[in-house]
Amino acid sequence: MTRSSFASRITALGGIALAAALLSGCVNNTALDDLHDAKPTGSPFSQALFKDYAALARSFGEVGAAAGVAFDGEGSMELTSMDSKIGALANAYAEKALIAARGSMVEPETGVDIVTHKERDRLIRALDRGKETFPVDSARAQADFDCWMMNATVDAMAKASARCHASLEASLTKLEGEAKPAAVAPLSTPPANSEQPAAQP
Repeated sequence: MTRSSFASRITALGGIALAAALLSGCVNNTALDDLHDAKPTGSPFSQALFKDYAALARSFGEVGAAAGVAFDGEGSMELTSMDSKIGALANAYAEKALIAARGSMVEPETGVDIVTHKERDRLIRALDRGKETFPVDSARAQADFDCWMMNATVDAMAKASARCHASLEASLTKLEGEAKPAAVAPLSTPPANSEQPAAQP
């Protein structure tokens, strides 16, 4: 799909969503809508996390409205189930961004199998060591992890999920290198008693 046809599709979806909302007589605010007015507070890590989650949410364009728009009572206008899933995904990222904007803790997604649990544990260890000293890189690693996990829940986003996983490997490895525990110097052993017996007169 070319960029222009993709942009046309997004514009058409936005028009459908707006028309449907007008028919219903009300517009439901979604988390994606609330990003426009969000003023991030809290630690540098929270603010960086807001920025990364907001970028993920906005990367879907106006389709994010699909999950929260109220349609007319007869259901004469509706978006496809795929658009609805992608809209829900965009709003899930936006919700995480809004939590971070308030300075509240945003937990990374939970693992679903041994591989993802191990990767999450690895991320948590790196965040514990690095989020205060390296907030931007820490936020990027967490956002990459969630992008991998959350995109995987929508079949159409499988390739995007794989790209997020590749990005996670790079961002998490970088964070681990920056935030590795300081090497503990071995205790020096006192030199052996080298005192020579006093010379006899």
